[in-house]
Order: sequence, then structure tokens, then C-alpha cells
Amino acid sequence: MEFWDELLGEEVIAPLKKEEIKHIEKQLGSRLPKSYLKKMEEQNGGNIAFNLVIVDFKNSWSDEETGLYLPLYEFMPLTIEKFVENTSVLNEWGLAGEKMIFGEGEGSYLWYFDFDENPKKPEVWCLDISDEAAYLVAESFEALLPNLEKRENDDGLTHEVVFADYPSMDEIRETIKGTDEEARLEAYRMWLTRCEDLEGLITELRQRVEHSDDEDELDSYAELLAEVLVNYTNEEFMTYEEAIVLFNKKEDVSDLSHVIVQLESEV
Repeated sequence: MEFWDELLGEEVIAPLKKEEIKHIEKQLGSRLPKSYLKKMEEQNGGNIAFNLVIVDFKNSWSDEETGLYLPLYEFMPLTIEKFVENTSVLNEWGLAGEKMIFGEGEGSYLWYFDFDENPKKPEVWCLDISDEAAYLVAESFEALLPNLEKRENDDGLTHEVVFADYPSMDEIRETIKGTDEEARLEAYRMWLTRCEDLEGLITELRQRVEHSDDEDELDSYAELLAEVLVNYTNEEFMTYEEAIVLFNKKEDVSDLSHVIVQLESEV
């Protein structure tokens, strides 16, 4: 069976560059797995011909009745830009150290290499954002490959089941109306994790940025707004240019140049 989804092969536009690999490996202080690089040399990211990984532990996506597995549909391009972006995502979820996201499944499942225990043979982990949990899936990339499978009509558990123990949108909105700023910011992150009404989320974050006069608060809302635009909506509800103009208007409150540079790189 082919590894890459041939139907999507033409959509992958970024060729694999040796200088970018060297830069990433220097940042990690380790070499990327040869078997992984071999796949990326064939095609630098995109949808794969599989949609799940067989696992032996309970999780939020599957159950023992249907068989235990986690979704994995896509490999991310191996570029410096994507590496920096994904490192920021890992840090936001408290995953410091030598790690690199390489794939994802259903948006809230991020697959990454962890070089901390064995720099020469990184472990494969899956971060389940919906459950705020990280699972050790395989001792190496080579050990992961035999557990890749393709199942037709794999919808996993329903959205309601996955987020059964998560705050509802009504509860999230109630928290946002409150006066606890830290709780409000966390509620916006929960909103993003649920991936519901992203247009409404962008509208709210846009208003928070417009009216905020607190430096730390403004930084947090601007960074979250940029994350939603770049990773989830692709300018569907607000363009990068509109966000850049908005952030520039707030220069008297906070220096948002790091967020502006991120958006400019996407234009």
C-alpha cells in the first residue's frame, strides 16, 4: 500500500530542503529518524493513505468495543516556519523540551517526536487537546508504521462523546462574561479546542484586542487571534491584512511585532 494519498499529491507545494532539515536538527540537538525523512523526501507533507493508528490504551477517540485507535490523517510539511509555529503550540500545552510535531488527526490530535529520553531514537507521542492528555504511542517512528491502518467511514466517537467532560459552549460563554481575566482567556482557548462557531470566536477576540489597554492581556488575545486565523480558518472570517492593521493600531499599548511578523509570513 502506498504511504501518501495520491489524490492529494499535487497539493503539496513545499519541496524538502536539506538546509532546513539541518537547521531543525540543530534546534532539536538531534537527528530526525531516517525512516521519517525517507517518507518526507517522497513528498513533503500532506494527507497519507491511512487514517488511524492502532493503540493499546483507552482514549477519547475510540472504545474497546470498536477497537482502540487514534486518528492520524496528515503529515505536516518539514519546514523551519512550520517547526517554529508548532514549537509554540507545544509550549502552550506545557510540552517543553526537545519535541517536534509531525502530524495531526481531526484537528485536536497532534502527533510529535519526543527526543528527551532517547535523542537517537525519538518516541512517538500523541497530544489529545480535547482531553488535555498526551499518550506514548510508539517507541520509535519505525514502530509506529506497522500500526497505521485505513478504515472506511471512520468517524470515531461523536463530537458530543469526545467533549462530554468538557465545558459546554454555554458554560464557556458564561465564564467569558465574568470578571476573572485568567479564566476568561482559558475559556477562549476551550472555545478554540471545541472548534465551534469560529466566526463568533474571531469576532470576540477582535473586539478584545480593539478595546484592551492592558499589555499582557492584549498580547494574549492577539496571539490567540493569530493562531485561529492561521491554523483554523485560513482568512475565511478575517484576513491577515485586517489583523495586521488592527495590531499596528495597538502599538501604544504593546509591541505586537512578533504576531505581525507571523501573519506577514502567511500573506
